[in-house]
Amino acid sequence: MAEQVQYYLERMIPELEALEKKHIFSPVEIKSIIKKRTNFEYALQRRIKQKIDFLRSIEYEINLEDLRKKRVKRLGLQDALKGDHLQYSGARRIYNLFRRATIKFTGDISLWLQYIDYARKNKANNILSGIFVQAIQYHPMNPSLWIMAATWENEHNSNMAAARILLQRALRLMPHSQKLWHEYFRLELIYIEKIKLRRRVLGIEGSKGDEEEEEEKDKMDVDDGNTIQLPAVTGEDVSKWKENENEEDKKKSKLEEKDVTRLEEANNPILQGLLAKIIYNNAIEAIPNDIEFRKKFVDIYREFTGTEQHIQYIYETIRRDMNDVPAARGFLAARHLFVISKKEEDEKSSYISVSDPAFVPALKSCVDEFESALKELQVPEMWEQYVQFLLNWFQLVTEAHLKLYLCKLIQKTFKAAKKSDKMSMTLYELWTDFMTEIKENPEDIDRIAKQGLAIYPHSVKLWIQHAKYASDPEDQLDLYKRALDLNPESLLLWTEFKDCIVEQNKQEKLTFEEADQLLFEACHKATTLLPSVTSDSRDRNYIKQMLQTSYVTWVAQTKGIDSARSVYKKIIKNFYPTYAFFMKCIEIENQYGDAKTGPEFVEYLYDRTTRLDQDKERTYLSYLAYLYSQKKFPLANIVYNRACKEVSDKEAFDVKVQNLKSKHRSVL
Repeated sequence: MAEQVQYYLERMIPELEALEKKHIFSPVEIKSIIKKRTNFEYALQRRIKQKIDFLRSIEYEINLEDLRKKRVKRLGLQDALKGDHLQYSGARRIYNLFRRATIKFTGDISLWLQYIDYARKNKANNILSGIFVQAIQYHPMNPSLWIMAATWENEHNSNMAAARILLQRALRLMPHSQKLWHEYFRLELIYIEKIKLRRRVLGIEGSKGDEEEEEEKDKMDVDDGNTIQLPAVTGEDVSKWKENENEEDKKKSKLEEKDVTRLEEANNPILQGLLAKIIYNNAIEAIPNDIEFRKKFVDIYREFTGTEQHIQYIYETIRRDMNDVPAARGFLAARHLFVISKKEEDEKSSYISVSDPAFVPALKSCVDEFESALKELQVPEMWEQYVQFLLNWFQLVTEAHLKLYLCKLIQKTFKAAKKSDKMSMTLYELWTDFMTEIKENPEDIDRIAKQGLAIYPHSVKLWIQHAKYASDPEDQLDLYKRALDLNPESLLLWTEFKDCIVEQNKQEKLTFEEADQLLFEACHKATTLLPSVTSDSRDRNYIKQMLQTSYVTWVAQTKGIDSARSVYKKIIKNFYPTYAFFMKCIEIENQYGDAKTGPEFVEYLYDRTTRLDQDKERTYLSYLAYLYSQKKFPLANIVYNRACKEVSDKEAFDVKVQNLKSKHRSVL
């Protein structure tokens, strides 16, 4: 180890001597640099290397290099250092550290991305190309690296051929990567857009139309009295000119006409988007039955000009290949509300504004196509697409008559779906939500919810609507209990049940004792039904966590801190609380407890939290921060010693404890 460290330190000697000689750094600063680099090198040469050591060393060298550049600029040494090794020695050392780090941690993609980002910021094109090659060799199945490399080749190296080759190789390895297909497609469109822009700048445009030529002739024929009339040219003059032209000039003019014809945009298939079309066809052949995949191609086309014809081609392929897919038919039906408006030479793609007179005819076209699709596809999913489309526009429309039309149409659609016996659980839920939004009769909402529950008893939203409009409070609680028997894993249902208990207690429909008993039973049921009772790693354990914290919070707000302490002790004893529950109890103690008795209970809660298997380090750090703030240093030392035996990474923990102590240094 020492030999390797000495080797790297000796390589720094010429650089450091030059820095001192040119007075960029003082002798004291040079000694500090040597000391820092020595410490870093020993850390990098240890048997078990850590990524954090490389990152710290790189961060130090980057800051040092920035300082060197600022001092060189301040001293006016830019010209004197041109071509000198001192100008590049700092960056060379940083690249060397990155190279050593990536050799050791080849599988760490974030490290490669930092390496690439640094080289890109410093415009080190030669180094960057090598970095991309190495990164792709170690991570050939990472689409992002291929895309970054291709983008760099196209934008910075102006090498479209290399960019194409990179993405084509990536697609051979990952033919089912949607991101790669989309970015390759976008790359070709960007390239075409650049060529079109360059042609406009150079004035290489197609011949003017007949109407434009006639307009120009009309302008020339107008005699406004300020023009000089040139003498007319006779046929004899023209024949003399033709005799004087030689054959070479005739050949040359013919070649020029041919070249102009070739250069016309309408005659060039590449400029007409042929390559992008080929990419799209290959993409849908590799990934045939994904409507979202094809939608993205339409979105990409809409970012560019002159793509209306190509978008229509995508619509045709969707209709050809996915005519029996409800999501595809819904996408095709909704396309009428998207237009391409032309302003001067630019084209802008956007949805028709609700205030635009063209909105109503376009909406009618969408409705007609949806209804046609419903006749061809008699499935609930197609009805869901239609209803969701109408509901979305109902939310956006503000004009009264149009909103009324959509409201009636939505109601008519729900009834038609029910009559056709195509009502899915989603349709019933959307129906009850819509009826609630337009403030329908509660009895009608409850009736629809009951009809839905008769077919779909596991619908949480329908149970909530049914319980919400129950006339009797006892019936409301019974309905929630029945719903929870069928859906014990629904966080939304448990939350509504808890809110119902609290609200009924607030309205004095339930006594405190009755509400307390119901919440305690809910905590018990959630704990016994759910797996992994001692861990909150699963989503279902959030139910237990939510009920327990809500229970304690409600008691603290209703009866005060003493009752809350009794409740959380009861929960700790019976229901295996999680880290979040203990933190909530500590928060309640800080909010409602007094200065005399509060610290005792806070320490009790922290002590119980440290017995959990998870979040050890976070718990001990929070506990120590509290003890330092309370100036309980002997107890803090005891807790620290216990923590050192239980945390997984003692070194990292010590660093964080030292940071805590530094914050309370004035106290210490």
